[in-house]
Amino acid sequence: MRKRMALRAILALPALLLAPASEAATSARQSDPHPAIWKISDADTTIYLFGTTHALPKGFRWQSPALKQIVAQAEELVLETVDSPAAEKSTEGAVDDTINPVVPDRPIVARVAPEKQVLLKRAIARTDFPEQFYDAMPTWMASLVLAVEDMSKDGLSHDNGVEAVLQKAFVRAGRPILAVEDGSAVLRQMHALSEDAQRKMLEDTLEDMDATEPNTPNESDRAWASGDVSQLDADFTQEKLGAELYNVLVRQRNIAWTGWLTNRMAKPGTVLFAVGAGHLAGPDSLQHLLSGSGIAVSRVD
Repeated sequence: MRKRMALRAILALPALLLAPASEAATSARQSDPHPAIWKISDADTTIYLFGTTHALPKGFRWQSPALKQIVAQAEELVLETVDSPAAEKSTEGAVDDTINPVVPDRPIVARVAPEKQVLLKRAIARTDFPEQFYDAMPTWMASLVLAVEDMSKDGLSHDNGVEAVLQKAFVRAGRPILAVEDGSAVLRQMHALSEDAQRKMLEDTLEDMDATEPNTPNESDRAWASGDVSQLDADFTQEKLGAELYNVLVRQRNIAWTGWLTNRMAKPGTVLFAVGAGHLAGPDSLQHLLSGSGIAVSRVD
């Protein structure tokens, strides 16, 4: 059971950490969606850059006419990771490496500051698992599992998330779907974070959970769906995430993906590149890195 829950959280890793903060929401009072889309192009290649959110409530509208047209035209979909038996097996091996052996003398409650322990106990009580379940995990993994459990309780589902919907559409159309990175490699980098960085990650998760009223309208997802990226720009910075986590989750990956995109421009075709919205925000966004390497980036919606 512990391993299954860890896998569930890890498979949610890419956009869970770098997507708009999510709460339960419905389509009521939601304006017509126009999520932000950028593109890079030359004479025979066009790559659309779309920032995603991983888990959404049923009925939340995020597909604009412009995005639907791009999905219809794109010959290839590129995601951070692709749901497949091979990807899950690779992730399972990485999880085995990180949750074994169990360290019994580091209970999860003792890993946060004393003033955060009440929040942690409250968050654990909201899940279906006892404290001992989280005691057996690395701190960063416990943070992810708590976040996934919290979103699930608030009615958010991976099946309604952007990546899942896009992947199903491209599978139905018989068009290729690629992964831009090895998700298990990111997992191992997370496990290498210092305990201070992991503690900050867990405490930040607890603060976010405490500040969110269950089953309330989601302003951050609505802002994302409307194309307003100002909050994302403010949230996905080194100051907010901490230097270590920011370097692992944002900077290093964006640098690698900039190289991937640059190389992909040499091959003709139309590509939809859909990754967590946080990668398209802040000072080290893909747009800034691409522009810095001499590739013009334009916003199309």
